[in-house]
Amino acid sequence: MTLLTETSLEPFIALLKAQGRHAVLDVCCGPGDDGLRFVQAGIHYTGVDPFDGNVRYAMARRLSVSVAEPSRLPFAANTFPAVWAVQSLEGLTADQAEDVMRELERVAEPGAPIAVVLP
Repeated sequence: MTLLTETSLEPFIALLKAQGRHAVLDVCCGPGDDGLRFVQAGIHYTGVDPFDGNVRYAMARRLSVSVAEPSRLPFAANTFPAVWAVQSLEGLTADQAEDVMRELERVAEPGAPIAVVLP
C-alpha cells in the first residue's frame, strides 16, 4: 500500500498500465474528476462516495459509481486489481481510519496496488 501526500494520479495510471491492470476502484470518488482520467487512460472504472450529490454528478458524467461508506464497501473480497483512495481518511479517528484501510485491503486482489492520498 502506498501513502501519498498529493494527488499523484498520472504515476498511478502508469503503474497500472505497466502491470497490466485494467480496472480500478476509486474510494471517495467525489464528482468523478479522477474517474474521467482513468477512463481516458483505458482503465475500467468503479467509484464509490458517501455523498449522494457527488454520486449523481459523477453518474451524469457517465461514470460507474454508487453511494457507499469507505468503511463498508459493497463488494466481494479480492474484487479489484487496483484501489485509488483520495482523502478517504480525512477527518477520521485512528480506529475509523483502520477500518477503512482494512476495507481497501479486503476488496483489493492479492498484490494489488492500493494508493491512499492523504490531505
